[in-house]
Amino acid sequence: EPPEALDAFPGISLPVIGAPSSYEPASSDVFICAIGQPGVRAGIRQRMEALGAAFVRLIHDSCIIGDRVDLAEGVVLCPRVVLTCDIAVGANTAINIATAVGHDAVIGADCQISSFCDITGHVQIGNQVFLGSRASILPRNRIGEKTIIGAGSVVIRDVEPGVSVFGNPAKVLVRHS
Repeated sequence: EPPEALDAFPGISLPVIGAPSSYEPASSDVFICAIGQPGVRAGIRQRMEALGAAFVRLIHDSCIIGDRVDLAEGVVLCPRVVLTCDIAVGANTAINIATAVGHDAVIGADCQISSFCDITGHVQIGNQVFLGSRASILPRNRIGEKTIIGAGSVVIRDVEPGVSVFGNPAKVLVRHS
């Protein structure tokens, strides 16, 4: 019996193989994580990897990937993503439609980068970070882990871990416990 969440999509008939908390991967299974919440994304990846799951990269044909770009296991690159050069993207990170990443950038594991983001040169993004649509991170800034950058925000200085920032320029609105 499909979960109720699929009721809104009558044309889709996908098999439900179980909950991530109880699924036991077979040796021939491969996985892609499509969960947008970084903390949940990380927890599922870690649990599944502990059981021997293999996460694969999913890279759309329209992506432009420059030289010396390191994509870890489970990275998802949606249509029209541009990765310039000398970039590292951590495990299980998803970069959505038409986002550009500048040179010498490092993006951590289990991040969700929304559509149309601009991550400029020498930026460092920690693990489990969420960037809302059209967020811009100006050069040489560091984003701490478990941080949320609101849609349309412009980051002009480093952002400490565990906060939510919004605006232009981005300002801390929430400190997470």
